Amino acid sequence: MTNKNDINFGLTLSGGGARGLAHIGVLKALENANIRPDYLTGTSMGGVIAAAYASGLSPDEIEQIALEYGSIRKLWKLADPTLPRRGLFQGERLLAFFEDHLQGCTFADLRIPLTLTAVDLNSRQEIRIQEGLVSEAVRATVSIPGLLAPVERNGQRLVDGGLLNNLPVDVVQSMGADVTLGVDVYSKNGGPSFWQELGQTRVLSQTIGDLIMVLGDSLDLLIQQQSLNKLQKSPPDFLISPSIPAEVTVVTGYHRAADLIAIGEEATTPILSDLQVALQLTNQF
Repeated sequence: MTNKNDINFGLTLSGGGARGLAHIGVLKALENANIRPDYLTGTSMGGVIAAAYASGLSPDEIEQIALEYGSIRKLWKLADPTLPRRGLFQGERLLAFFEDHLQGCTFADLRIPLTLTAVDLNSRQEIRIQEGLVSEAVRATVSIPGLLAPVERNGQRLVDGGLLNNLPVDVVQSMGADVTLGVDVYSKNGGPSFWQELGQTRVLSQTIGDLIMVLGDSLDLLIQQQSLNKLQKSPPDFLISPSIPAEVTVVTGYHRAADLIAIGEEATTPILSDLQVALQLTNQF
């Protein structure tokens, strides 16, 4: 859609691991309605999808990558277990995967202005990444504490941006968006979390398993409360919360990519007409 009144449309994609594959369906629905964002923000998996789209990959191309890597065999190729000092996985293979699909682009190369968020453990602050290699920024924003080693750069230790701002609508507003759409695949989806599943695995003692579940539940609570506080201060004009199956968690459920993409597309369809009206008419009032 060419906005008649130069209205800037901002799209924000939340973190949520495998749940975030629903974002691909959101992009497909928007493109089918000829609606394209002028600004993009994302965190964690939302940052991955936003970066891929901003780099020039179409929703269909992103979908094909998601379907290709939906199997455990494929996903395991991205894993590089390491001594659990900074994280269970080193993350170098994941970085190479991002570099390959983003073709070494920088933020200056992107076709859509993009901001990714991370958290610096040293300063204990949210970091907005808008320059440098996009692959490095994506690797930073997906660094779930304890799972992936932090990204160290410029005196910072960067981890998953969802810790402090899992749905950075305020960021896309600060970029200049007049009309905003937030897609939250995390807050309203119940079911066991990845940490609960990990804590219940047979290889762990009951004591260690219980500890992991308590820490995981605390992390989930923190993320959800932070998101709620942020949304109250900076609400989007439109908010989509796709109904993700309970068994899909932060880490598990990638094999259901096709279903999750369809869920995202279905959740977006009802707001398309109102969004089109907002993009065309907002500046006339």
